Amino acid sequence: MEAVKKWPSIRLLPWFPLLLTYCLPFWTEWKTSLTLQKVDLQAKELVKQWEGEDRETVADKLADKAQELFPKATITPLPDAIVPSVMIVHEAAEGSSDAVKSLGGELRITWRLE
Repeated sequence: MEAVKKWPSIRLLPWFPLLLTYCLPFWTEWKTSLTLQKVDLQAKELVKQWEGEDRETVADKLADKAQELFPKATITPLPDAIVPSVMIVHEAAEGSSDAVKSLGGELRITWRLE
């Protein structure tokens, strides 16, 4: 088709439609292969990027956000959990019952803070 742009009269030659008919399947296969190779490279780059988002980094970011939301609580990041999470421990309030105090207060384990 680049040749047609340069020489428009080439389209009128009798062999030109035959050439297009013959070459189109090969060109389609080549273009598909080239596109799939580019997609494979992009997928590899995405995997590297996702691996860069380390579990510890995700857990630390979550812990920082939890510390902002619950400044009086003890926050512990849990990067080795199935999903990187945080453990939020609230001490038992002064007016709590003995049962609540014996448990040590409120405990939350979460992977999202909304």
